[in-house]
Amino acid sequence: MAWAKKMFYSFELQNGEVCIISTDKKQMARWYALDYFVDKPQLTDKGYKAVVSDDYYFAPAFRRRK
Repeated sequence: MAWAKKMFYSFELQNGEVCIISTDKKQMARWYALDYFVDKPQLTDKGYKAVVSDDYYFAPAFRRRK
């Protein structure tokens, strides 16, 4: 039986944006549907990449900014 590796990376860019890169397409679609991302996740060579909305921050789960 084969195991699928599902992982994600969260990092902050120099301009202050927080990006999420994940290999899990369904999880990224869920997070996009919950308005955690600014735009739809884009496919890259590392997985799907999206910028986190200004209304949320990630530590290690999405939290609403107050």
